[in-house]
Amino acid sequence: MAAESRHLLLTESPSTEPGTYLAFLRQRINRNWRPSEWDSKHWHFTSDPANPLTAAYPCRAAGCPGLARGNGALCVPCKSAARSSTKGRRRADHGADRTSKAAERCTITVSGQPCKALSSHHGLCYHHYHAWRKRLTTAGGDYPLEKYQATARGVFPRGQQCAVPECRTEEWRFEKALCLGHRFQWKRLKSQGISLEEFIAVPRPIGRQWSTTEFSLVDLPPILRHEFLLTLQQRDQEGYRLDPWVLRRCITIALEHGARTMEKLHQIMLSSSTDQRLQKGFTNYARMWSARWRYQHTGTDARKDDIWDAAVLMLRTQSGSDTICSKGTLDFRPVRIQWLREAVKEYAAVFELPADTIRELIRSCSIASDALLRRPYGTTPDRLGRADAKAVFQAYSTLTTHDGAPRPERYRYEHFHRFRRLLHEGRELDALQCLAPAFRFLATDTLPSGRKRSTVNKSIPDEVIKVLDENLHLFTVAEDHPYTNGRPADLYNHMHQTIYQLLRDLGRRPSEILGLKRDALQHYDDARPFIRYDAPKTGDIGLELPIHHSTANIITAWLDRLNAVTDIEPRATDLLFPSLSGFGPAARKPITISGYHTVYWRWIERIKNLPDHIQGPGGAAETFDRSRLRLYSWRHTYAQRLSDNNTAPDVIQELMNHKRFETSAGYIRINRQRKADAIRIVDRTTIDRHGAAQPPHSYPAYARGSVATPLGLCTEPTNVKAGGQACPARSKCGGCTYFRANVSHLPLIDAHIVALTTDLELARPIADTWVLESLTAEISSYRKIRRLLADTKTRLSPAEQNEIDRATELLQALSTAPAQDPLTAVPLKLLPLTPKEA
Repeated sequence: MAAESRHLLLTESPSTEPGTYLAFLRQRINRNWRPSEWDSKHWHFTSDPANPLTAAYPCRAAGCPGLARGNGALCVPCKSAARSSTKGRRRADHGADRTSKAAERCTITVSGQPCKALSSHHGLCYHHYHAWRKRLTTAGGDYPLEKYQATARGVFPRGQQCAVPECRTEEWRFEKALCLGHRFQWKRLKSQGISLEEFIAVPRPIGRQWSTTEFSLVDLPPILRHEFLLTLQQRDQEGYRLDPWVLRRCITIALEHGARTMEKLHQIMLSSSTDQRLQKGFTNYARMWSARWRYQHTGTDARKDDIWDAAVLMLRTQSGSDTICSKGTLDFRPVRIQWLREAVKEYAAVFELPADTIRELIRSCSIASDALLRRPYGTTPDRLGRADAKAVFQAYSTLTTHDGAPRPERYRYEHFHRFRRLLHEGRELDALQCLAPAFRFLATDTLPSGRKRSTVNKSIPDEVIKVLDENLHLFTVAEDHPYTNGRPADLYNHMHQTIYQLLRDLGRRPSEILGLKRDALQHYDDARPFIRYDAPKTGDIGLELPIHHSTANIITAWLDRLNAVTDIEPRATDLLFPSLSGFGPAARKPITISGYHTVYWRWIERIKNLPDHIQGPGGAAETFDRSRLRLYSWRHTYAQRLSDNNTAPDVIQELMNHKRFETSAGYIRINRQRKADAIRIVDRTTIDRHGAAQPPHSYPAYARGSVATPLGLCTEPTNVKAGGQACPARSKCGGCTYFRANVSHLPLIDAHIVALTTDLELARPIADTWVLESLTAEISSYRKIRRLLADTKTRLSPAEQNEIDRATELLQALSTAPAQDPLTAVPLKLLPLTPKEA
């Protein structure tokens, strides 16, 4: 399939008949594209310096009509003149239109007969001029023009009309059939393989055709010519600038190497050893679009190939980003089982996975593919059984490195989890419709995640924030940088400082701050301010976040400054932090995180008085590392500030825009008092396995007299003393007298019941009766405990049940939250908002 696609992209079909690729391209061309610059009849482009999307500027030399490549630069002839003794004359003459000299004749007259040849230099035709130069050299430079005019011999007749269609100029005496201007053109094109017959076959305008700010596509082969023009029109739609100098070089290379399609031209560019990054960037962009046009014309689905071109398929680079790949391929062939390979491709297409996720999915599924190749029915999905599923599970469980060392738990878990998600989420895919149900049981297996939460406090201390705020004036960009459209550096400084203050006060993800709309600041009916924002990571649109009036004033001050900027790209006018770039796709988007990140860390480096030590838990001093000042650390700081003010767990979860409070708990350190209060609340629902209430009397008693088990609490003295490692009942908690549970353990008990039930069903065909009876009894014991816990909660009032739910959520989060000193009490801090009770 990949070879067929490559042949498709390299094939030329010059026929203009309906239905051909060339006819398809012609239908897509915009005939009104750049009317002041593009001559569609002659396929000729002449730069207009008034167009901001054209990289051509007036030459800075006084009186020079030429165009330069850079703003405030010299044109090519003026650069040459600056290095020569004929500087003044070159500047005065090089930009003149050569067609105005077409009627000028040689000034030599011999015996009353004027020379009718066209004038070339100093009023002389080419022949007489060189004859005079020869005498001038022989005389040692002392042979005036007037003396030569009086002694010249021989005159020449008027020439025939130039053979180039629509040219009204005479042919040049020393280049039959071509005028002087077209002779210059052909001299250049001749070295690129254009014959005289090909040259005179089409009209060719004469102006400043030797200027680096002009180019012509007329000599390119039909397919390449149309792909070239359509690419330029497509780049205009996306806001890219047109650089004639780059395009002229691409055209020259195409002619020199005989390229007939854009794919072939790009291959030629890639094989070149010279540094032509701009040209390669253009041809890479062009071959992406030409490939898309090829697939559209033929109706071929590029996703059917075993090798995907990420750029051609317009895949996103990574999750949470809308940046499209500009290069890279995705090779599905490592998944050697055909039905699984097709499932991976279909899954990637249906769920619109980004390129980085697809690469990881291919790696993960290749492990299952290799395992299935060793099974007798691995290639027939409808005959796979539980033994095959176990073999695949074993392959993930025993992953090793190249030298035979076992892979980390996290590595094994992530690869298995991707394959398991393919089976679960892709169960409706056509490629998986015939997959045996017994093999689908693999989705119930699991591996330890190996996830370990960091115990490092990532929030930024108040004393550090104070120093940062005092040095906000140092948060600046380079003063000498040539900013777009002459905008002052102070404008960029104000924008970067505003972003920092919103990161500090709002606790949103950096991408959410940079993606704010210009109308993000709004007010409730009681005049309290809030912002409306989008969260691409969670897929939420139009979220509201209450803010302080001081933060609202920061946004208002930036809006006043931004509204004074009138030349922002129209498609970026709704952004609060547009990139302020004058052209290109970036002009339609907010400033990038990477760009802001660079300026942010340069600011941090400028601050010399950041403290080296801060006050840690319990008042002890601890070292402060500047690396804690990451952009995402401001989100941790926001969450910690909420926790320190004893904000309710559900409110923290809502304000952090998390689906579960367990996620929010990973951002904070919960103080001892809040933990004790939560334990006290759920303690009132503590029961033993018979349903009798068994609440401890105090938090110290809770900590001393029990040890956590996977499903609840154990009060058996030997096991408590051994830290849970000496259970005489072999962890059969449902039948143990010393087992205690409260409503916070219900999710764990439910999950354990499901796991035991799955084991029972799998064991029925292979196990003895006593094994089945043991599993059945154990399931019954946990179902009884679950029913007793539910009854205990039901007897509470609605207000008490709501309080129980909050405490349960907090305690469940604590089981996965970073370890902390339970004796540490954190003082209250000013919140950047006024949270409301749900």
